[in-house]
Amino acid sequence: MFIVATQDPNTRGQSEGPESGAAAWGALLPIDAGLTQAEADRQLATYLAGVQAGEPLCIRAHGNDEEIGDAEAGAKDWGWTYKKLARMLATHLTATPSVVLIRSCAEEVTNFPTQMAVRLESNWPGANHLDGVVIYGYNTPVNISTPIPSPQQLTKNVQVQPVIVSL
Repeated sequence: MFIVATQDPNTRGQSEGPESGAAAWGALLPIDAGLTQAEADRQLATYLAGVQAGEPLCIRAHGNDEEIGDAEAGAKDWGWTYKKLARMLATHLTATPSVVLIRSCAEEVTNFPTQMAVRLESNWPGANHLDGVVIYGYNTPVNISTPIPSPQQLTKNVQVQPVIVSL
């Protein structure tokens, strides 16, 4: 499953192109542009609940080490902190995905996915469906046109780093 969690038309359009690499992740599910944050939260929760056991999950958005979503921080822009997304994965994602990729820019090795995994381990030890799941993320800025690696190529891609959720 490939979720687009930004309203940015360039990122959304790039995700739909055949050269994006999104097709390797399964269904392309953009969150409907123009929704409020609460509405976007509900749609993201619905998408997460639809992930099947063994299915790869990619969430694409703008981001940094603390938050993903839209590039700006305006009143109508979306944003999910690593704390909020960790909670959503623990409570709405009920099946064990094969792998998770957070496709957003970051700046440090202690990036968004790493902080999210630590949050999961500290706050949801009962979220057994996430035990052993590998979450990949970037620790540098990523050009919008850079293809998304396929789930099978993540271990061979030097641009992404893994973190294993250990509950």
